[in-house]
Amino acid sequence: MKKAAGIAAGVIIVVGALATGGAWYTGTQLEGVLQNAVAQANTQLAQSGVTPDGKPQFSAELVSLDRQFFSSTAHYRLNVRLPDGQLAHYAFVDHIEHGPFPLSRVTSLRLTPVMAASNAALENNTDTAKWFALNNGQAPLTSHTVIHYDRSSSTQLTLVPVESKAPGKTLKFSGLSMTINTTADAQKYDLKGSFDQLSMDVASEQGPVHADVNGVTLEGGGEKGKSGFYLGHSDLKAASLNLQGANAPAVAVKDLAFNGLMQEVEDKLAAEVNYAVGSLSVGGQAFGSAQMNWKLGNFDIAASKALYTLYLAKIAPQQQAAAAAGVPLKLQLSEADQHQLNTNLMALLAGKPHIEMERLAIKTANGESQAHLSVDLASPGTLDSQNPDVGKKMIGLLDASITLSKPMIVDLASAQAQLQGQTDKDAVALQAKNVSDSVSGMAVMTQLGKVEGDNVTSRLHYADGVVDFNGQKMTPEQFAAFIGNLLGQQQAQR
Repeated sequence: MKKAAGIAAGVIIVVGALATGGAWYTGTQLEGVLQNAVAQANTQLAQSGVTPDGKPQFSAELVSLDRQFFSSTAHYRLNVRLPDGQLAHYAFVDHIEHGPFPLSRVTSLRLTPVMAASNAALENNTDTAKWFALNNGQAPLTSHTVIHYDRSSSTQLTLVPVESKAPGKTLKFSGLSMTINTTADAQKYDLKGSFDQLSMDVASEQGPVHADVNGVTLEGGGEKGKSGFYLGHSDLKAASLNLQGANAPAVAVKDLAFNGLMQEVEDKLAAEVNYAVGSLSVGGQAFGSAQMNWKLGNFDIAASKALYTLYLAKIAPQQQAAAAAGVPLKLQLSEADQHQLNTNLMALLAGKPHIEMERLAIKTANGESQAHLSVDLASPGTLDSQNPDVGKKMIGLLDASITLSKPMIVDLASAQAQLQGQTDKDAVALQAKNVSDSVSGMAVMTQLGKVEGDNVTSRLHYADGVVDFNGQKMTPEQFAAFIGNLLGQQQAQR
């Protein structure tokens, strides 16, 4: 018995010694880990936007670190450049428990050794005081992070519920929960987040305005590729979206979805982007559903990265300045920047980038219309704007088609008529049929389309300098003249 007790005591002493030594080691390593994390965050934030003077719109810094034996306290600051040019500061305090056995994990029986456990919260200051007031003085944003010895991390981020009532304005937010896992140096990541509801009511001179979004979920994951971009997927969904403008019919959207995928295929970037609307109704009248799918391929990695870097450094600041001044953008580039832009554009075009709207579909109760567009770009040999053949040579192949469903047009016209207050079913049906017949008749008369059964179709194909438009072949110049003449006729009729 005494022997067993002695062994147990020895184990406790050894474990205690290891924990103490581990805590000391963690304390000595912590500042480097935090500085590295802040540097990585700033690298990513720099790609989120710039101010008119070219500075990052967001930046982070480690303000201080008070290191103790078993724990440390860090203070961070997130700097945000506001549209009016003012700088807002969001301060965070982080209570860090040193590993290998942080007390909070031991008390919850999570005994796997870790480097540290972090408990961070937004601090109350001039820029966040109103946010704190909405939450009765409690921190509205908190996070709990576990840092492992391989420098991977797991974070639980929480935005607390908010309800605000002010004269002429009401805001309700159910709160958000998000988990984020990353490997060392943020080489890989995955995240999941969701919130139940965000709604707002605002009084205006024209009348009340309401907006709400419900059942929002976000999922994503990826790994940095050769391009420096994250390769992987992102999915955003919302169960419903409702808008009610002043003196305007209510708009209700259900089952919104967005998903994207970025890949590297044979040293080229490829991407897919998909959008979907499960149903749309206006003023209680159903208009149908919609779907759009895009594909991008053959984008040279080095050229894409260089063009993105040039955009952030030189073009985006000018866009911001023009938008702030309310004037059109007049891009000004130095001779060196213009040369770099042209060089990288030529490298990008040499890879023959592919851009395709694989499918655009609008569906109603009785019909579905679809559109497709596919473009293969090519190197024109020169980007001299004075060369009239540059644009023609830049398009290696173009293929487009539109199929308009006449029953779908009838459905949409009927819903529109009912929305305008028409109640006579026979009159609504006749008006809707007339609209459908007018669309198909106009397409045939202008030679923009053909009627094939219940559909109005139009097809365009271009390759090797030949345009095939609805079966009629012509040169690009002849096609441009045809479209110009048609537009001129329409302008004259107005």
